[in-house]
Amino acid sequence: MAAQIPPAPLPAPGAPRRRPTKAAELLARQIEAEIAQRGWPVGALLGTEPELLRRYGVSRPVFREAVRLLEHHMVAESRRGAGGGLRVTAPDASAVADAAAISLDFRGVRVSQLFAARALLGRRCVERVAERADPAGRERLADLARQLSGLEGVALFDHAHDLEGLVADLTGDPVLGLFVEVLLHLADRHLPLVEHRSRYVADVERMRRAQLRILEATRKGRVEEAAERMDRWLQAAASTYRRWLREGAVPAPGTVAVDPVRSPAAPSGASPTPRRATGSGGQRTGRRKETVS
Repeated sequence: MAAQIPPAPLPAPGAPRRRPTKAAELLARQIEAEIAQRGWPVGALLGTEPELLRRYGVSRPVFREAVRLLEHHMVAESRRGAGGGLRVTAPDASAVADAAAISLDFRGVRVSQLFAARALLGRRCVERVAERADPAGRERLADLARQLSGLEGVALFDHAHDLEGLVADLTGDPVLGLFVEVLLHLADRHLPLVEHRSRYVADVERMRRAQLRILEATRKGRVEEAAERMDRWLQAAASTYRRWLREGAVPAPGTVAVDPVRSPAAPSGASPTPRRATGSGGQRTGRRKETVS
């Protein structure tokens, strides 16, 4: 039987009443830990509400708040009716990545920061896959090359991140995979708006050619060539993204802001002024893939 959570001490007379949230958070963490210890058996029934109330020795409001937290974190879900109860679920990495991307957007991630992170992770992933991919992995690379080759025009925008996502997955490293997915979710949020995409078909076709060269080098195990091509492609993509931003084709915003640059007329020691959707010079390239190279 799981250890019960001790009841919270009563507040001193006149002290503000404490919310039950802390007890609910502790219970949610305890249930998460027990699920992990069991090997995360997706679909397994943890118990009905009456059973779990007895097991953990908590009030119904605390238990239901804990269940709400577990459902929010996609650890477990409560089902009603016959066969109902609290069941283990599989956390969705894409939901985590999307939430993280929104947070980064809110914090005003800069172009250089986004692309520098993508370049660092992209190079690491492509090197590892070129060195270690098994025949099944190399066939997946070939499948993506065939898929990209068959796409035309604006359809390429919907597959702009497939290369980075695939090589991250083929590393077999869940940490690398999640970090890459966060960056790609952020990049997805800053693709050109649908109404502007037809203007940039030549850009995405150049992106496709660069991706195909990276895929070929990676599939054939040419480690250094694959890494260098990834670097060059992301550098070019960062430049293209800045042009799209200046031309108003991508969601502008306090989201991905262009790096601060100093006006040529600014006096020495003056604070740089953030430059967003206008101007071009002086940015150190970061790296970003999707938008083309």
